[in-house]
Amino acid sequence: MKVKQWSRTDQLFLEGMLWALPGLAMLQAVLQVIRALRGDPLAVTGSLPDDLVTPAQLVSGPLTGTVLVQDPSAAQFGWALVPTVLLLVLAVVVARLLLGVARGLRAGDPFTTANARRLTALAIIIIVGGTFLPIFQAIAFEGVLDPLLPGGPRSATLDLQFWPYLCGLLVFFLAEVFARGARLREDVEGLV
Repeated sequence: MKVKQWSRTDQLFLEGMLWALPGLAMLQAVLQVIRALRGDPLAVTGSLPDDLVTPAQLVSGPLTGTVLVQDPSAAQFGWALVPTVLLLVLAVVVARLLLGVARGLRAGDPFTTANARRLTALAIIIIVGGTFLPIFQAIAFEGVLDPLLPGGPRSATLDLQFWPYLCGLLVFFLAEVFARGARLREDVEGLV
């Protein structure tokens, strides 16, 4: 069975798909800025403080909801934009790392130590980004609510997900496969 060679079209398609990732994050940021310039109400989602939950409701544990700010200030829009900007930066870095791996496919030699390092960096970014993004979202939510709810500090709830750690471990495994492939290639070249 003959395997089709990696063509320029395949490479352009893959690179286009990888650049679509930060493109979507950029689109989200631009839409938020346009909403801010038009003066649209600001909708933010997060862990609701006790000030917004009426005592008649029987709730055990933290309550998550969306708060609609009718006349937001520029600072509130700025706080709401913080997680989106962080997501944009992470998307650009991830796309850049994956583009380096994809270019190794075009060269016909993906099993290099550079690709193994790129995948290791990608795994670290997935784990660290998946940990800190919810923290920044909670801080931004509090920054938006702070002018609305006077008073002292409020308790916040973080919703950490398991998927970044699982994805990060899978990419670490893939990085080790690439590193072993590179070492095996070097060993075989030394024999010839």
